[in-house]
Amino acid sequence: MKEVIVSFPVKIKKFKEHAMLKSTLLSLINDQKEFQRLQSPGNDITRCDWPTSRFDTEREWLKVLRPSLMEHLAEWVGSINYDGFHIDEIWFQQYTKNSQHGWHIHSGNMTNVYYLDIQHDNPKTEWIDILTGKIYTFDIEEGDIITFPSYLKHRAPKNNSTTTKTIISWNLNLSLNDGYGE
Repeated sequence: MKEVIVSFPVKIKKFKEHAMLKSTLLSLINDQKEFQRLQSPGNDITRCDWPTSRFDTEREWLKVLRPSLMEHLAEWVGSINYDGFHIDEIWFQQYTKNSQHGWHIHSGNMTNVYYLDIQHDNPKTEWIDILTGKIYTFDIEEGDIITFPSYLKHRAPKNNSTTTKTIISWNLNLSLNDGYGE
């Protein structure tokens, strides 16, 4: 087998509306009555609304986030020479002490993680290079949105901190006006 090494796009961009929206989003997420604790071998996500991520577009936190997020994504998608995008799923996840999300991949072209509430003692997302097995972390901070190809294996390591980490994640499909990529 012949291997060709290609670099993969990973974009970290500050969400400019973060300071304005953080407290409202956290309050709405913390007050949301419909959530689940997702537990399986290697996974223990304290609070998550992923099971409703495809069909419930009227979640209160999402209604607050949507206008600013759509503007952010339109700007980013244009900067990488695509014409449009569609969010397939969007959900929140919260990690309290000892929570984690094992190695996994997503659907769609791109996956995004918005670090809504992350403290210095919370673990950062890790990615694994599928060719070398090397594990990467990126220099992210609260308010950042990181975008990467959905097929890259990644995880949220165990949160050994007593502070809760809250992220919002979504799967994104990119499109071109010529009909390819839709």
